[in-house]
Amino acid sequence: MRTNLNHLRKQLTDKDQARTAEITANVLEEVKALLAGNPKALVIVQELKAYSSKKALDRALKQVKALSAETSAMFFSVDSEAKKIVCLSAVPESAVNRGLKANEWVQQVSGLMQGKGGGKPEAAQASGSNVSCLQEALGIAAQFANAKLNSSS
Repeated sequence: MRTNLNHLRKQLTDKDQARTAEITANVLEEVKALLAGNPKALVIVQELKAYSSKKALDRALKQVKALSAETSAMFFSVDSEAKKIVCLSAVPESAVNRGLKANEWVQQVSGLMQGKGGGKPEAAQASGSNVSCLQEALGIAAQFANAKLNSSS
């Protein structure tokens, strides 16, 4: 019986890992297409279908850094089943020097998300339970980042 349980546990783990890998691959393709359409963008604020996978969002931010090093990005994802909204942000040093800090950026939306967040000037994250705030959070995040970068020009 224990062997059967271990076998079932392994099957569930394998399915979960395959699902996570598929989600991550889809997110990375979406980010590639987004960057191809906006190669010189200074700010990207976008929802990605990563559900509650912070790992997929983190990989997406790393891809932005690799393909467009001067782009500040904030990615949101909603998992309606888990009643969770997450956001991760990354800001290059050049944008930090112009006044946009990732930790301040996520603080603009963490209250709206009914959650908490934090991090450093170059990278930060937040999560919350208000999954219905996505559109408002996207707008606030884009407005904040653009205002910070445009005020220092």
